[in-house]
Order: sequence, then structure tokens, then C-alpha cells
Amino acid sequence: MAPKRPSSTPGVRQSKAKRPRLTEGLLERVSETSLDVLLEVSTIRLRHGVFDIDDQLQIFSHLEPRDFLHLCRTNKSLRSILLDRNALSVWRSARRSLKGLPDLPEDLSEPRYASLLFDKYCQFCLHATSLVQWASRTRCCRHCLKNTEIFSPTLDRQLTFSPTLLRHWQDRLQSIRIIRIIPFFIYDCMTYYHVPSMKVLDEEAKDMLNDETSFNDWRERKKARLAAIEARGDACDTWLAKRLEARKGELSAIRRKRLKAVIERLKALGWEDLIYRVPWKKIAAHKLVAQSKPLTERAWRKMEPVMVEFMKELQLKNKRGGTMCDGYEDRGFVNYEFWTLDGERNQFGPFDPETGKYANTWLTDLSLGIAFDQY
Repeated sequence: MAPKRPSSTPGVRQSKAKRPRLTEGLLERVSETSLDVLLEVSTIRLRHGVFDIDDQLQIFSHLEPRDFLHLCRTNKSLRSILLDRNALSVWRSARRSLKGLPDLPEDLSEPRYASLLFDKYCQFCLHATSLVQWASRTRCCRHCLKNTEIFSPTLDRQLTFSPTLLRHWQDRLQSIRIIRIIPFFIYDCMTYYHVPSMKVLDEEAKDMLNDETSFNDWRERKKARLAAIEARGDACDTWLAKRLEARKGELSAIRRKRLKAVIERLKALGWEDLIYRVPWKKIAAHKLVAQSKPLTERAWRKMEPVMVEFMKELQLKNKRGGTMCDGYEDRGFVNYEFWTLDGERNQFGPFDPETGKYANTWLTDLSLGIAFDQY
């Protein structure tokens, strides 16, 4: 091992001048900071004992409940902080920052509510799923729906575990009323009843076995409660669908902006003539272009050689198929515009999206070569 460099002044330990800590605008920049960077910084500072828990909770208040779920599963330190009772206000503040989200149900905690909203995995087998059973407060995949210990497609078999409910089930009129208090979930044209909830209902109904009035009152309360839970669940599903659609629109806008930036840079490199000869969809579908990230100068420097080679290949294919604009000074009628990506209908330029053929009727009689047909 190399010896340490001696100090310039023997016996005196040199200390570096501490730079002033710049905290102005720190919290405003947290929402724009990558989550993994924030996590790495907070973990290091927490490990060295220089990060106060109150400061960390203040920073976390700028995140969303979905981010808290990820942080809780990262390490034990963050999990203990975020699941502590002192962090309840942070969860509440993060939830209230989401516009239009239904209020917290009385029977759910903040982490539990966030899990049902934003998690992507089955609670029982950890299989990826988007199915949420709001009536039973579960997130269960289609495979676990067939587990008779969790859900059952029939009530006759499961009511053998519920003698109190079975007595009322034998009456046809009463059976209809019993169904309305049992949490269920409809999937793939089948109704699945939540077995644990059924057992809890049976336990509550034991004391009212011979009291029909009390039983009917209890049943009406359960029926109203289940209806309220289902209505709240429908509202949550609607909110999630709108959020997903809004996010999809944001990503599409980012991709369109990135595509236009790439097109402008390619024009500056001298590819303007070719850009008007090929559909922009060809360029937009490139893996380096079809990304939901703004185009930076650094990113363009890395992808520029690849895009130049790609344009050379397009130029070679275009020459083989013939030109689309020879003899026309105004090339606007073949200026393609790409609007959407990933899952939406792709509509571009004068082509018919259904047939892929040239759609401008006033030019259909012109001989434009086979280039129109090859796309």
C-alpha cells in the first residue's frame, strides 16, 4: 500500500473549508428529481447520520403515494420511517395532492389505500395483475380467483361453512337478500364471492339466529355498506382510467415533440429532401426516436451517427422504389405527419389508415411510382 502523503505542516491536521449548504429551492426541485437519485442520496445521508427524519419526511411530502410504495420496499430504514405513525401526515398530504381522487375509505389505512390504487401485483401470489376487488379490499389475479379458499364461483358449497347464513339461504326470497351483502367480483362472465368475508358475516350473524328483526336490520346495514363500497370502488376505477389516459396523452406529446426535434436536426444535416419522400412513421418508429423522453443535445450527439446510417438506408430503399416528388416544385402534398404511437391508430399524411394507399383523390390519376404502394 502506498504511504499517505504527509501534511504540509507537521502535527497540524488540515481541514477543508466547508461550503455553505444551498437549501434555497431544494424542495421545489425534488419533484423534478429522479426517484432513484433521491433514494440514493437519502440512504447515504441516513446511513451517516446527517439526514434528519423530519427533513426526509418534508422531502417525501413532494412525492406521490405510488412513490412511497416503492420506497417502502427498498430497505428497512425507509420502510420503518414511512410506515411509522409520524409519517401519516405525509401519506395524507401526498394523497390529497392527487386531484379528483376519492377520499380515503374509513376502513382502509393510507398505505393500504395506495396499494389498492397503484400496486401492480397480486396480494396472494405476486403475479402481475390489474384486477382490483374493491368490495373485498383485495388485489387478486385471475389465477387466484379460482382458489376456493379466497373466492368461490358458487355459494352453495361455501355456505356449508356458514350455518347461520345457510339457514336463510334455503329460503329463496332470503337467498336473494343474502347475496346482496356478500362481496363479489365479476370477471370473464363469472361471479366470484369472497370466502373470508362470508365467514366474517356468518360470525356476526350467530347472535341473531333466532331474532329475525335484528337479523333484517343487520342485513340492511351490510347491504348499504357494500353498496357504498362498490360505488367508491367505481369512482376509483374511473379516476385511474382518466389518470392513465392523461398520462398517455402526456407521453404522446413528448414523443411528438421528440420526433419533430429529430426531424429538424436531420434537416440541418441535409436530409430534408429525403424526409419529404418517406413517411415520418418510418423515422418515428425507430427505437431511438420512439422514446418518451425530451431530446437533449447530449442524447442527440449519441444517436446522430445511428440516425445518419438509418437515413442512408432509407435513401437506398427510396431509390430502388422510385421517387415521389420528381417534377414537382411544391412538395407539400407528400409531407407526412405522424400523430400517435404505441397502441393508438397511426394516421399519417395523405395515406388512408385503413388501406395504406394514397388517399388524395385529385392525385390518384397521377403516376407516382410504386413508392406509394410499398408503405
